[in-house]
Amino acid sequence: MSDPTPPERDESGRFIKVEDGPTPLGPDEMHPVARLLFGWVSAKATPAIFLWATIAICVALVLIDYGMNRHDYTEFANFNGFYAFWGFVAFALAVLSGWPLGQLLRRGEDYYGEGDDTPQNTGEEDAP
Repeated sequence: MSDPTPPERDESGRFIKVEDGPTPLGPDEMHPVARLLFGWVSAKATPAIFLWATIAICVALVLIDYGMNRHDYTEFANFNGFYAFWGFVAFALAVLSGWPLGQLLRRGEDYYGEGDDTPQNTGEEDAP
């Protein structure tokens, strides 16, 4: 009798990819629980809602700043919206400083060499 199961390895000892088992979901298919929890993320209006909510929160915080009575040591810090402006400038500086820092610290594209080792030319005969 012949064995109906396919072999795990080919003649050279490499594993053979077996296509048995459950098929993965396609890009348009989604698990029902995932659709329930995260389906709102794929809506076209979601990015706009987040953008406008962030803008509304920022405007509300600046308007609340008009009602605050601060007694700072420096005169320029008493202006309305100063801390919102200061926070924006500091965050922008931190983000924009990442590009020159990355250029300074990043390794070159050919740092590891040519990469001429492919699965076809790495065999047991090349091993020491």
